Amino acid sequence: MFRDPDFTPFQPAERPSYATAVRNYLQNWPPASYREGFSTLPGVWKSSAPTVFLTDPELIQEVLVDRAEHFTRARISARAFSALMDPASLFLAEGADWRWQRRAAAPAFRHETLLALVPIFAECAEAQAREWRSAAGGEAVDVHEAMTRTTLAVICQAVLGDPAALDREAFLASLTAAFGGFSWQALIAAFGLPRWTPHPGYFEMRAAVARLNAEAAKVIAARRAAGSTRRDVLGLLLSARDPETGRVMTDRELASNLFTFIAAGHETAAIGLAWTLWLLAKDQATQERVREEVVRIAGARDIGPEDVDALVFTRQVVQESLRLFPPAPTVTRQAKEDTRIGPHPISRKSSVFVAIWSLHRNERLWDEPAAFDPDRFAPEKAKARHRFAYLPFGGGPRVCIGMSFAMLEITTILATLARDFRFTTVPGFRPEVAPNITLRPKGGLPLRVERISAGGRDAAPRDQAGATTIH
Repeated sequence: MFRDPDFTPFQPAERPSYATAVRNYLQNWPPASYREGFSTLPGVWKSSAPTVFLTDPELIQEVLVDRAEHFTRARISARAFSALMDPASLFLAEGADWRWQRRAAAPAFRHETLLALVPIFAECAEAQAREWRSAAGGEAVDVHEAMTRTTLAVICQAVLGDPAALDREAFLASLTAAFGGFSWQALIAAFGLPRWTPHPGYFEMRAAVARLNAEAAKVIAARRAAGSTRRDVLGLLLSARDPETGRVMTDRELASNLFTFIAAGHETAAIGLAWTLWLLAKDQATQERVREEVVRIAGARDIGPEDVDALVFTRQVVQESLRLFPPAPTVTRQAKEDTRIGPHPISRKSSVFVAIWSLHRNERLWDEPAAFDPDRFAPEKAKARHRFAYLPFGGGPRVCIGMSFAMLEITTILATLARDFRFTTVPGFRPEVAPNITLRPKGGLPLRVERISAGGRDAAPRDQAGATTIH
């Protein structure tokens, strides 16, 4: 177990404020959400319903699974997301529209289909490794930026089937501008203001969303014109058919889903990888354990489909990183009518937050929740834990369809890079989170990247200043 004060990047605000909501909405969450299973905050207006925060696994299971039909996506978050994503997409669709799209898309995300993509994950990781090898040793690099480029390369090859399918720099710039407006959109929705209410970055956001959707439509049109039958994710979506009704996706549905898969798929993996590398830079002993496991399992060859399941500890590291820094820190719901969650009465006007950030750091559920301890996810410990105590990809019927894709991708890329490089922190740097749709690090995550000799075991683990290691 490794402790470091930087693993707690902020403290809950003493008094929630609207300025904090735009800067870091997680800071407004009640301190009780880290200690209890049910907590609330007053509504925007004195007469409005409170916002509910769930951090009790039983209550979360009730909302997401047992009584899922009684809840829909919260109005405020639905409005905010609809400014960025087409309501026709799998991510925002509800009811029958969601069910048939989920059935139609599911074959593209089967485990055996995704295992065939592992060589692509390894190839993209190796491309990043070559770039780092050509640079001067020990220089500080922004690993969030590097992982963003790497995971977008994965998307281009594994999802789109074409390394040159996107203008990557333009796409990333547009995605940053689009996502940057989310907190403002949520605040405007909370006040009940019109959708067109301007805010800082509003026009840039609108233009960026239009460019992103046009790019997705262009990719689909190009694939149709080529008449390709490639079995990448896009090819599978183009041929997707609801097994119950035979319905296929319209071009609008295809474009909106493709945009969602590109944006969410590369974004969550990039953030997960960046925070994982930063945690390993803090905890050198755990970094060495990862390196030793990778060398033992794969030696010096590329990580292959047969290796991923054997990288047990490496996967535990990823799981623990996603606990401390979940890429998507909340899931929102709203009751269709006045009801109860467990013993608690809930108004149909209340936003219900499945507060993943607080859930993963809840004192009732985790021993020393702010510490980094991949052994929490050893198989015997994981089996003993309530399945709704850990939700980096959400849970229930609407669990992220790309969960297995992301775990295979992150594990493969992490194993490739940790084998060949030693990551250390930059003295004096303390990260800040800038949560919007995802948990991006504010200003990036600079680390020193040092190439190591073959096998990656040329130096003993070194502690970082201000931290303690206990094994």
